Amino acid sequence: MANSPCIAVVGKGGVGKTTIAAFTVKVLLERLCTPILAVDADPSACLAGVLGQEIEETIGGIREDTRAVAGGIPENIPKQQYLALKIQEAIIEAKGFDLLTMGRPEGPGCYCFVNNVLRDNLDRLTQTYRATVIDCEAGLEHLSRRTNRCVDTMILIADPTIKALDTLKTVLTIAAEIDNPIGRFVLILNRVPVGKEEAVRQAAAARLDLSKFEDVLILPQDDAIFDAELTGQSILHIDGRIPSYQAYRRFIDQLSPPLVK
Repeated sequence: MANSPCIAVVGKGGVGKTTIAAFTVKVLLERLCTPILAVDADPSACLAGVLGQEIEETIGGIREDTRAVAGGIPENIPKQQYLALKIQEAIIEAKGFDLLTMGRPEGPGCYCFVNNVLRDNLDRLTQTYRATVIDCEAGLEHLSRRTNRCVDTMILIADPTIKALDTLKTVLTIAAEIDNPIGRFVLILNRVPVGKEEAVRQAAAARLDLSKFEDVLILPQDDAIFDAELTGQSILHIDGRIPSYQAYRRFIDQLSPPLVK
């Protein structure tokens, strides 16, 4: 689809990045901005669970499939065509969205293959969806390897820790070096205790240049999210009236221009 936006959710592991990626998918589904492509680009592969899906195939598994074929990729099929076909087979179809999971190589070998396959096919894939949401890996590997070249909005997540804020500083440095500049950045300070909002904002301002962000959202700790994660409940099925989701939805809705037109 023309002008199909691609939204990357980035941050240190454990800050709630996957939950925010799922929140984003949930908002877009409610706004009928479908079909959506959700990409779990984190090797820990947590996005499928919070979206209520079972992983069937991953890009990492494609590497092992090609190794298992006698002599490698069949001679009568060009390599890129073969990989594109295997990626299509790895996509899980759900109601309103599809899911592609990066995963890890299942055998020994360089993880570069997985990154390269994602990089070479992501731009092509995103054009067939109304929007794409990418849950990026904590190690920033595909930022540094340019696999986010299709990204036009980056949502940066930090919890109230210096390590999380410093990770975002590194993200911003890498993003500035990318060949195709990212158009907009928003910052979410997640799991902030009640009464600590201003202290957390000041800590963020001391580590980051907040003027680089289109907007900043402070999200409270939310027991409903804790309970959902503890029981394995899909974020798509949580009560939309919980405080954290309500705040996130208002935040997304007031962005101008909107994430998805």
